Amino acid sequence: MANVIEVNRIEDLHAYALTWERLFRKTPHATFFQTLDWLQTYWKFYGQNKTLRVLLVQVESEIIGILPLVEQRETTHAGPVRVLTYPLDAWGSFFGPIGGEPTATLFSACRYLAATSKQWDLFDLRWIEPEVDRGRTFNAMRCHGFTTVPYTWQTSYAIDLPGNFDDYLATRTPKFRASIRRAIRKAQEAGIVQERYRPEVDATRPFSPNEELYDRCVELARRTWQGGSSSGTTISHAETAEFFRECFLKASQRGMLDLMTLRRDDELIAFSYNFCHQGRLLGMRMGYEPDCKRLSPGVTMLGMQIRDSIDRGDCRIDLGIDHPKAKERWSNKTLLSQRLCHYSRFSVQAQILRWGHWLKYRSAAAA
Repeated sequence: MANVIEVNRIEDLHAYALTWERLFRKTPHATFFQTLDWLQTYWKFYGQNKTLRVLLVQVESEIIGILPLVEQRETTHAGPVRVLTYPLDAWGSFFGPIGGEPTATLFSACRYLAATSKQWDLFDLRWIEPEVDRGRTFNAMRCHGFTTVPYTWQTSYAIDLPGNFDDYLATRTPKFRASIRRAIRKAQEAGIVQERYRPEVDATRPFSPNEELYDRCVELARRTWQGGSSSGTTISHAETAEFFRECFLKASQRGMLDLMTLRRDDELIAFSYNFCHQGRLLGMRMGYEPDCKRLSPGVTMLGMQIRDSIDRGDCRIDLGIDHPKAKERWSNKTLLSQRLCHYSRFSVQAQILRWGHWLKYRSAAAA
């Protein structure tokens, strides 16, 4: 019989750091967002007015899986609701249980949640990757009395990398293929060189992340449209600058940081800030010098990045969900995430949301 340990204080997770790391290494399609480093950073900057609920599933004396959850208040068209969900907040594309036994982890966690008092209105697990989940979450929730409703959540645009760059280009339209080749050729003729900062961490030697390089990327971002953005999600924005910096440091120290830059005469003219793990990249932010538009730095950057990633043996670049029109030109695979909702029958707002979601997703499916 599995036992569930619930941890509600971020400080108390230090005691499970080695266990978390052991389980992370067994997690299918694991990302930086499933590390304890990410959760600690996320909680430091965005944990206010939220309740941490990390469920550790233990069989006999061994912890076999971790399900990080958070309770937070969200504003909806039905009014404010208390939501139990994953601690991702759309920073990444996918999330799920940590460890090599996701079925047992989800089953035990859902049984535990069904037996404990419920302060939430909506049990809403988002960013589920169907390719990895394979119906486990739906079955675990249903087995323990959660009347789960599945929805398609978000679409992310990705590039599955073939064996060589020419094979990738052959999948693009003739016009766009010519644009990529022309942009790379013009950049090389102008003396632009690429550099890839992907630190390899050796536990036997001290390591210091390249903060000077990161600072130069932030300065470049301030000179682009990102400097005037009010979204609060850019690496140069006052509200998120320190958060992105800490993510850069933590990911670098783990060997999960990928920073591509373009330079001309030692001048930084473009950057692409990504997280990486086991050959899978997730694009976070890009920027380029406004005065270099004639060199098509955006096309050059991504074209060179794809070519270099293929040479390195990477298997996928996830471009994310934003700006689909621009990303569809590059993408050869769409990644759909899933959302599974249980609506508390004791909450009026939850029941209003239930019907609202049904109408919304029914209309989207019809369209």
